[in-house]
Amino acid sequence: MKSKKQMTFLLGILLALLIGAACSDESNRSEPVATKTDNGTSMAPPAKGAENRDKALVRVVDAMPGNQRLDTFIGDRLEFTNAAYKTVTPYKEVPITKTRFALKPSGQDAEPPIAYSTESISSGDHYTILVLPATDGSTTLRVMADNLALLPEGRASVRIINTSPDSGEIDVFVKNNEKKLFGGVNFQTVTAYNDVVPQTATLEMRPKGKKDVLLTVPDINFDALHHYTIIVTGKAKGAPKLDAIKIDDELVGATPVPPASPIPMK
Repeated sequence: MKSKKQMTFLLGILLALLIGAACSDESNRSEPVATKTDNGTSMAPPAKGAENRDKALVRVVDAMPGNQRLDTFIGDRLEFTNAAYKTVTPYKEVPITKTRFALKPSGQDAEPPIAYSTESISSGDHYTILVLPATDGSTTLRVMADNLALLPEGRASVRIINTSPDSGEIDVFVKNNEKKLFGGVNFQTVTAYNDVVPQTATLEMRPKGKKDVLLTVPDINFDALHHYTIIVTGKAKGAPKLDAIKIDDELVGATPVPPASPIPMK
């Protein structure tokens, strides 16, 4: 016979696993996603509906400095047009497949792509096509999963993307708090999401292991159940100067997952 303490321990593990499964199953969400940027708010349909239609939800974020405007092709279809530096497009439903993602100068459909990648995408999931500099200064793209799962009650989440070619590794802090939020974020790195307590905060980007501040991102409202993406772009030296693209994704009307009960250690 198992003791009462053993049963409590096992039940605690089961509860944690169930909550984890509920948080991670993005494609089953029935809430629309609201995306806020400095340029306004857009809405995406619920992931479950997209999954039923065998579609993924895809957007483009252009973090490539310069004046060039870009069109994005998925397979043979022109899906996003005329994206400029710091553009964040709304999510759009696209067919699921292992397919080619390609960038071309805007309006030049017959020209060869300036960058491309072949990736698999899944129905009901959210993806960002990130346009960014390559190590040699040319344009490249990356297709990344956004993982907009439901968060535990009383939590927000944030991730950092470093697209600055000369910033080196950066540490990320909440101002006036010397505990690192992220450490050693390399050029072209996309971090996992970290949970944060809801608050209004200023983020500081510092060279790894140093106190100097490369970039300050002021007054971010970390709201409960929201996913935030902060993209560091530009240059530490030269033009354009370092800046941040801020993206706030929310499952609208979602019921929060209760926080897991503490699991007894004995």
